[in-house]
Amino acid sequence: MFAVNHVVQSLGQKYLKTYGQRMTVNHQDMLAKQEKNFASLKRSMTGTRIYKDLRLSHIHSYEEFVNHVPVFGYDEYAPYVDMIAAGHKDILFKDKADYFGLSSGTSGKDSKRVPYNERMIRMFIKSQKRIASKLSTLEPNLNLLKAGRLTFGSDPYLYSQNGFKFGYISGILSTRVPKALAKNTFPCREVLAISNWDKKIEMLVNESIQQDIQVVSGIPTYIISIFEAVLQKTGKTHINEIWPNLKVFVYAATPIKQYQERIDRLVGHELNYYGVYAATEAAIGLPYEKYENGRQRYFLNPDLIYSFTPVNGPKKNIGLHQIEMGVAYYLNVGTPNGMIHYCMKDVVSFDLNNGDLVFEFVGRKSTGMNLAAEKVSDDEILDCYLNTKNSHNVDLRHFFLSPVLNNGKAAYLWTLFVPEKANINMEALAATLDQQMQKLNGDYHDCREVGVLGPAQVQIMNADYLQAYFEKNRSRGQFKMKTTFETAEEYLSFIRNNLEQTGLAQ
Repeated sequence: MFAVNHVVQSLGQKYLKTYGQRMTVNHQDMLAKQEKNFASLKRSMTGTRIYKDLRLSHIHSYEEFVNHVPVFGYDEYAPYVDMIAAGHKDILFKDKADYFGLSSGTSGKDSKRVPYNERMIRMFIKSQKRIASKLSTLEPNLNLLKAGRLTFGSDPYLYSQNGFKFGYISGILSTRVPKALAKNTFPCREVLAISNWDKKIEMLVNESIQQDIQVVSGIPTYIISIFEAVLQKTGKTHINEIWPNLKVFVYAATPIKQYQERIDRLVGHELNYYGVYAATEAAIGLPYEKYENGRQRYFLNPDLIYSFTPVNGPKKNIGLHQIEMGVAYYLNVGTPNGMIHYCMKDVVSFDLNNGDLVFEFVGRKSTGMNLAAEKVSDDEILDCYLNTKNSHNVDLRHFFLSPVLNNGKAAYLWTLFVPEKANINMEALAATLDQQMQKLNGDYHDCREVGVLGPAQVQIMNADYLQAYFEKNRSRGQFKMKTTFETAEEYLSFIRNNLEQTGLAQ
């Protein structure tokens, strides 16, 4: 039996590598795929409500699609989604909805529900296969059919309503792991389904510490919490004392930059990091190479339809055949669930590498804060600040928000600008900011409750320094004061370069 398994695994690994080498990443091949993808999606949507509303019968090519099918945000698709959730048929697609994926809304205040038909689920699963095949090429000594994998996602399902299951895509996909991979994937489905965080982590640690874990994947803050729990359970100093062959970290949801040093320190050696650009709406960017020198380059998932809107200049949609290298574009996608021209509000920039079309994620149309997949929006940040200011009746002039480590956990650092000699209770302000954000953002509340985010911190700055900074830059015209910083390093660099004397309270 072992010999048969060994042959199957060897053939499977060879297939993965071959599949990875044949994947479509060449620019010209991607252009040809766009025509095929559009024709296939249009055919599958024939007879649906949105097909008629968008008059897709009059759209005959990918180029016509780019130029004449309107780009919708979630709010425009929401009425169609609501009809599907209410049980209506043939709305966005002809087949049935298997699940609804949940995500923060475009403003962060409303929950987005994305219907998943079987074609959509297969797209996500195929993307996982593409990632595995690419890793087999990039990490030739790693046999993904034999290597132990620690993969941490959400609960498989959060609730059911009107016969539909609702949950997060990482949890939904955890129920669809191929048998060949499931036996080496930890934790098992039963552990992921445990709702109590402490019990879940306890069971996860007990299940995984005896395995030869070589790959971990998940949101960085969650994996850090798991590593810390493993070290506490075993009494070891570094993870590599338990999993000496751990080499690869596949991350998603948040940038790895601010966590890499801490993760490597916990592990005891440097890992190879591979980013996946995925969202509830689609798996869009798959790792082209490992994260290095602060950069993660992706290749486009060849199973989707794409258009792009220039960030600067006329807001006219263009196709993949019209993009220019090094130019910032808003990304629009067409997906198998009938969201045929969806605005992601993400900004990307392309490059060619030996004929391969690769891209980097530049940012979002609206920024915010996202340390543990809580995706706090700019509106929520501002509301939190203003509510706290009004609650305490204090003269706050401005704020900066940046990440900080608080007792080993990522947390929000609020730098508040106040007049000189103002009487400020920093602890009370920090508590209120934390409470307000938990009220405004359910994901932030959950991250605080399970302990992956620490309590908010406050430091005070003399408003005179801010005024001097403004006066120095106001000649630029529509000068806007910065508020949020993605990393602590970015924040400290800004302070050093723009505010010569910080005046920070000790």
